Amino acid sequence: MNLFFKRLTGQLRSTEWMERRMMAEEERIARYRQVENSPELKEYLELKQVVESKPFQQQKYNLQHTKYKSTPTYETIRRYKELLHDKQLQMYLEMENSQRLKDFLAFRNSENYIKLQSEKEVRNSLELKQMAAFEKSKEYKSYLTYRDSKLPAQFKQLVAEVATDEFKKQHAFWSNPNRWRTTNEYQQEARFKRLAVMADILFYLKQDPAEIADLEKWHASFVDECDWYRFAESKWRAGFAYNNPKLPTQHSFVNEQQAYNGGKNTGAVEGKLQLFTKREKATSPAWDPKKGFVNKEYDYTSDIIQTADTFRQKEGLFMVKLRTEGAIHHACWLGSGEQTPMVSIFHYNGKHITVGNYTKKGFDGTILRGISPKPYYIYSLRWTENELIWYVNNLEVYRTRNNVPKEQLFLALSSFIDEHQRPSEGLLNVAWIRVFTRE
Repeated sequence: MNLFFKRLTGQLRSTEWMERRMMAEEERIARYRQVENSPELKEYLELKQVVESKPFQQQKYNLQHTKYKSTPTYETIRRYKELLHDKQLQMYLEMENSQRLKDFLAFRNSENYIKLQSEKEVRNSLELKQMAAFEKSKEYKSYLTYRDSKLPAQFKQLVAEVATDEFKKQHAFWSNPNRWRTTNEYQQEARFKRLAVMADILFYLKQDPAEIADLEKWHASFVDECDWYRFAESKWRAGFAYNNPKLPTQHSFVNEQQAYNGGKNTGAVEGKLQLFTKREKATSPAWDPKKGFVNKEYDYTSDIIQTADTFRQKEGLFMVKLRTEGAIHHACWLGSGEQTPMVSIFHYNGKHITVGNYTKKGFDGTILRGISPKPYYIYSLRWTENELIWYVNNLEVYRTRNNVPKEQLFLALSSFIDEHQRPSEGLLNVAWIRVFTRE
């Protein structure tokens, strides 16, 4: 695969962008769970259920659109004022308990009442003149009109009702055109709206819970930030790892030009794992397919390190941020303790970068053109039950469903010079390695 145009057009994102994205994803998950457990979100969700309910919205509509003149409160006030301005009724109420009416009613029930029919008697008596005048008065006529009516009682009831604090409160509420703003419901809605625009809640609502839950199924199973001091303190062991315990682990090969140096060429410098290939003489056991192990003198030394005793894993996500120097072989791979399977996460042969799967049937992979091994890139392998997928930064570069390993594999890093290369020094520089497993 040629990555030149992918890089040129921005499809292959920068390593800095990739690391920012990885950090942002971690922060996104942490922030999501923090907001999820916050009192503000709890309050928002509770208010949302209330505010968006049909009863709440119907109540809001009624309070905003009900005309004051259509309310029972208005009708009570209207009727009260109507009766208050009924002059005859008010005259009756003034007269109802007056001494003058009591005196007349007592006179009317007396034997003297019949004297009102005699003009002579009335002319000669001041009392009879007063009684005759009252009987013909508007006040007495009002009394006669309302004495058997229900209106006086109604008016008195209205007077008592409109004087209560509760009625005054209801009247003030319903007569206010902005009555909705005076309610507890309005306060609830206002609080809901304030919460709805909070940055944390807006962030939370934009997230896909299923996506967050899926991301949380990934757990770090191996992390090396290369911040150790001595090689012995690291998670790495020097040399090869074989399933056959009789095979020596510290050796080189006769068809290579370097001796593996037992971890002496590997260290952590300023948070970077550095595996050096150096020009120096060394004698090492070397495997010869015809003669077996023989001693050989080399002009260069390098290292191979692995996690066979400290970490192995079947399936998952394997990520390494690395770069190389020198036109020799540098590799990050997964081993089994046998010749195969061996999965290459990154291999630079001095000319090209390759990724792929080595099996008994051969190599299943691809050459990556258009990128240099000198800058840092993040090389990743996604290993599932049925598939192997390779990535450079964010970009998928190869996948295969053929001969997917079925056993646990360990991590390995190595640099070497094959017999056909012009020997030179080199450096495999690893910023970090992270491995994740999925629930």
